[in-house]
Amino acid sequence: MITPWGEALDPDNVLPEYPRPQLVRASYLSLNGRWDYAFTPVQPGTPAVPSHWDGEIVVPFSPEASLSGVNRVLQPDEHLWYRRRLTLPDGFVRDRVLLHFGAVDQDCDVLIDGVRVGGHRGGYLPFTVDITDAVVGVGPHEIVVRVRDVTDTSWRAKGKQRLGGSEGIWYSPQSGIWQSVWLESVPTRWVERLDLTPHLATGEVEVTVIDGSGSIGTAEVRILAEGGELAQAEVPVGAPARIALGDDVRRWSPEDPFLHDVEVRLGDDVVTSYFGMRSFSMGPDGKGRARLLLNGEPYLHAGLLDQGYWPDGLYTAPSDEALIHDIRTAKDLGFTMLRKHIKIEPMRWYHHCDRLGVIVWQDMVNGGRPYNKVVIHGPVKVPRFWLNDRWHALLGRGDEKGRQEFLAELDATVLLLRSVPSVAVWVPFNEGWGQFDSIAATERIRALDPTRLVDHASGWYDQGGGDLASRHVYFRPYSLAGRDAVDPRAAVLSEYGGYSLRVPGHTWTDAEFGYLRFTGRPAFERAFLRLQDTEVGPAIDGGLAAFVYTQLADVEQETNGLMTYDRRVLKVDAEQVRGSNRRLRQRHDRATGTAPAAPLPVHEHEITDPVSLTLPDGHLNPDAIGWTRTPLISTDGVGRGRVGRGRNKRWEYWAVTTPTHIVALVTSDLDYAAVHGIWLLDRATGETVSHDAIGALGGSVKLPRTFGVGPVRTSTRAVKIAIDEDAGGTRLRGRGERVSFDIYADRPEGHESLGVVVPWTRTLFQYTVKDVARPASGTITVDGVSHEVPDGESWATMDHGRGRWPFDIQWFWGAGSGRTDGRVIGIQFGGLWTDDTGSVENALVVDGRLTKISEELVWEHSTTDPMAPWRVTGSDVDLTFTPFHLKESVIDLMAFVGKTRQFFGHWDGRVRDETGTWLRVADVVGWIEAVHNRW
Repeated sequence: MITPWGEALDPDNVLPEYPRPQLVRASYLSLNGRWDYAFTPVQPGTPAVPSHWDGEIVVPFSPEASLSGVNRVLQPDEHLWYRRRLTLPDGFVRDRVLLHFGAVDQDCDVLIDGVRVGGHRGGYLPFTVDITDAVVGVGPHEIVVRVRDVTDTSWRAKGKQRLGGSEGIWYSPQSGIWQSVWLESVPTRWVERLDLTPHLATGEVEVTVIDGSGSIGTAEVRILAEGGELAQAEVPVGAPARIALGDDVRRWSPEDPFLHDVEVRLGDDVVTSYFGMRSFSMGPDGKGRARLLLNGEPYLHAGLLDQGYWPDGLYTAPSDEALIHDIRTAKDLGFTMLRKHIKIEPMRWYHHCDRLGVIVWQDMVNGGRPYNKVVIHGPVKVPRFWLNDRWHALLGRGDEKGRQEFLAELDATVLLLRSVPSVAVWVPFNEGWGQFDSIAATERIRALDPTRLVDHASGWYDQGGGDLASRHVYFRPYSLAGRDAVDPRAAVLSEYGGYSLRVPGHTWTDAEFGYLRFTGRPAFERAFLRLQDTEVGPAIDGGLAAFVYTQLADVEQETNGLMTYDRRVLKVDAEQVRGSNRRLRQRHDRATGTAPAAPLPVHEHEITDPVSLTLPDGHLNPDAIGWTRTPLISTDGVGRGRVGRGRNKRWEYWAVTTPTHIVALVTSDLDYAAVHGIWLLDRATGETVSHDAIGALGGSVKLPRTFGVGPVRTSTRAVKIAIDEDAGGTRLRGRGERVSFDIYADRPEGHESLGVVVPWTRTLFQYTVKDVARPASGTITVDGVSHEVPDGESWATMDHGRGRWPFDIQWFWGAGSGRTDGRVIGIQFGGLWTDDTGSVENALVVDGRLTKISEELVWEHSTTDPMAPWRVTGSDVDLTFTPFHLKESVIDLMAFVGKTRQFFGHWDGRVRDETGTWLRVADVVGWIEAVHNRW
């Protein structure tokens, strides 16, 4: 498997970009490209440089990676050797020559012309060797690097590598040089390190210049913004100094990732860098719940797990453009954060996060002895399973050397990334993998970097420390636990989801690993969106401060990415996911009081030809997902096929508004019960009459399987209903003890109605037809007194439903019909139940012509005054609904529990039709119903 960038790789021009954007100087010579390599057995004593070389390897790709050209696994009892000849360009050497390695997995020695000049232990951090004395005289010189990697056979840091090959969440091993190798030449005094720490509260940046020669003195620092000088100062070398930037400092955020430029002059050495003025912290929202703060304000960290693996390069991205692609894809999907999982990336990756505006949670690399399955998997089976992380041996940390090396690497990681603007959270331990003394580790991190947050134990074995109450939930529905909601730390869902979709032709292996498997993109996408809306969204309302979905891209047999492993296929619709994340951010901002709700657009498909709602086996037909102007969806298959039994809902609901009365009828078949009713309101007196009937199974009702194909009949002692279609309209007849009616709902030529298919999953879906503003005429009889349904002043609205529903669901439904300024206005809105499905049931009908409103509208209503006006708004909707009557009903049949509040009233405001013209709406009679059903 190969990525597009791997396909275009030039072995003689590999990753040529300057590797360290956080500290740039003009001197640069890349040593990436073709080297000689050899494998030899580990021998006692000092190993000799091989006399025979096995071939060429493309650096910096590990020998296990296909782009290296080697395709061989380095074993723990072997050495891997590298060799290349070096001739320094004329004029390159100043006073000192530095050889830089981005990372070498795992231990290495570096030789120049057969003499050891340096080395390094650990596979994830950069190191530098001063080779000045070794490259004197006329070249060429020979550079040799000897590597040994014991992978997961020791207590050393190993990440997710598995020497026995990939399996589940553990991946192929890789070794050797896997980040860029490069040279630079510096003067006698040079800037070895530059620490930049923003202090947003005071409008200052703290600068620490470290002199590589160890000399004392001062350095000159210039701060620039958009090319103009903002400040300059002379600062002491080796000590922090603050530089004031003025009162109006431009802040860094994902929405505005502005970076200030820095120029430092130390003697003859000149380097450039940058920083972002921002702050990461934790604090209460308006309701006292702990939230993550960006620049002092609550900010939702909407994240993806990012493992940084590539099918052709393993740990090493095949190009700089590939790194950018992953970050841009995440941002384009509406995510604001990436959790860099169990890996330290090249410094260019962090630079791209800085400049593109993506927050980073940085994991430390795990190590330790082989993990006990009971210890690692225990919390999956028993969520409250807990261990004290001072029990070192149980968690694979019985080796004192291993613990000390981990702490040294923790220090070095913080030091390396301390000046990266986008890094917000340090994660020292994940899921108990080699976890130990996490409270002490947290305090160690705080001492090194008090400006960021710490997730001390991501997933489980929470010791009560750090800043985050961090949970991983894969095998059960997620809801915010009460203990997390009141925890003084911020509640975060730091891993969840992991839904798997294999894309043929884009998989690493025949094996498949994921936490819930799907066979088609539509179902996968709907499940992802529903997970966000039904689990993550309510948790955000309750106080959830961050979430991390697993994961950005597939990795080997893990096919649970939003992209395939080769990055060639995005498995979801970017607009839909972007809209979902925008909605979650709006929920967060509304819950924290930082912003009001706003409408969200959706992209919908208009269906113009007849289509079946279901496939032969009862699953939802993907071709039926969309909306229609006239009923075109066949629902004959609902309830049929191997997955069609149970949970099916069929109904017809009609409501007719007249100047004197409102009358409504419902007849339904819920598979296990039939619920029918006639309800009437006398608008003058406020008196209501209700006739209700409940039948066992569906014996009391006859409903056509598809809309309009046959009559509707309901016959019980309390309620009798008949609905008949003809060429010109619909005849509605009903009778109860006190109320009867005979009404004709005319269907004018060209009159359009809204049909929508709402897809929750492949087995849960709804087809609804909403037909508003149908002219009505006839009679209504109450207690023997007949009342005219006057033609031209009375309107009928129909709600037709067929589908298979979730057990627990809530919805808003708003409708209205009437005349304003001589035009017939029909209003049809819906909310809640369609959220994150990609479908909405929102439309405007003007003189019979339908305008589809493809947007999730904003519904606002008082929680304390039920008769207060409602507001329904969107890009094309600005309406107020003023109630004059509230109808409340509760049904409890054990298997079916329903609570309905239906407000009748007037619509006023304005709406925009398909031509872009705003139309006035005045005194249009209708209703809003708020329903919560468990059925």
